[in-house]
Amino acid sequence: MSSQSTSHEERTAAQRREAGIETVNLKHIEPVNDTIRLMRLYSTDKNHSIKFLPGQWLDVFLPGLDKAGGFTITSTPREATPNEQDPAYLELAIQKSKNPPAQWLWRPISEILEQSITVRVGGDFTWPPSHKLPAPVKRLVLIAGGVGINPLISIASHLMQQQPQDRPQEIVFLYGTKASGSPIDARHILFLPRLEKMVERMQGSGMQLRLFLTSVTKGQLSDAIGMPENVTLGRITDQDLDRSLGEIESRKGTLCYVCGPQVMTDAFVDFLKSRPGLHPENVLCEKWW
Repeated sequence: MSSQSTSHEERTAAQRREAGIETVNLKHIEPVNDTIRLMRLYSTDKNHSIKFLPGQWLDVFLPGLDKAGGFTITSTPREATPNEQDPAYLELAIQKSKNPPAQWLWRPISEILEQSITVRVGGDFTWPPSHKLPAPVKRLVLIAGGVGINPLISIASHLMQQQPQDRPQEIVFLYGTKASGSPIDARHILFLPRLEKMVERMQGSGMQLRLFLTSVTKGQLSDAIGMPENVTLGRITDQDLDRSLGEIESRKGTLCYVCGPQVMTDAFVDFLKSRPGLHPENVLCEKWW
């Protein structure tokens, strides 16, 4: 989640940041596929909670690097609160890239496991939204492109940990991503198994998942392992977005979050803000480029 022209700290200078710097230990690294690995950062104080809102990111200060990296938290606030069974942790999904912080976190596991690093919470793309909405949220639409799923998986996971009366009645998750492998395996698509478990838990009511796969043929899809029922080959279209919003007369209670590549995000936000019945202030996006 970095641009080569400006640093993460420069791009996010106007966003809110917590005052405190946290020291954490990198204790768990799990490959998802050839380009993404999951990491868990555990608080050095087993009784300490690291407070954040779903959707926020971390400034990550790494040994030997002058500038912090920016990586979205993919776990939930509950998981950052210690209990008798589990210590507090923060989860990150790190995509391999030429960005120096990502390169550091993609060094051989044996070189970085158990390292102590410092982090700081920040970001304005959050659940709940920071601004007042015109109506209570009855339908939440989460639209992810590629690793843009990172803040949205935190939001969705957090909501699944709440009581039904404390979350929107309907959650619609549109997830567009590439897939590779022979055969294609859902376990190697970032957070897809986690989303499938959420839908299963909801027993077909209250949460919809639509997966859009690019660079995949019908033959590859028929041989794929562990895929959800509702899979579309190709990109998310305007028609898909429009259908996700519900009936025009009920859109006052619809809230949309968009996170993905720049071209996708800009196009989707413009389209959604133009839809009848949907308040423009109910379309939120994360611009991490």
